[in-house]
Amino acid sequence: MSRIVVVAGLREGARDTARLLIESGPPFDPETTPLLRHDVYLTGHEVVFVFEGPDAKRAVERLVGDPGVLRTAAAWRECLDGRPRIAEPTFAWTRPGSAPP
Repeated sequence: MSRIVVVAGLREGARDTARLLIESGPPFDPETTPLLRHDVYLTGHEVVFVFEGPDAKRAVERLVGDPGVLRTAAAWRECLDGRPRIAEPTFAWTRPGSAPP
């Protein structure tokens, strides 16, 4: 199991549009990917995408290269302030004996 986290800044005033895009679902069918989990978090200034599954990085790379996904995700261009970035894991804690989320 692996995880990749993508962080993107939002343009001023784009939070409501970003929320609508998130509520409409991902620009791909998660059931057709090897991903086991996909979460999206929204703050006033950024959006955070979390992808989990076997070789999550490769799954996301494939999605980013898919022309259909790119067309559907084009609506995000008006919301984003700059290029999305991959967050580097720097700390994790798991209670011994507990199952991961």
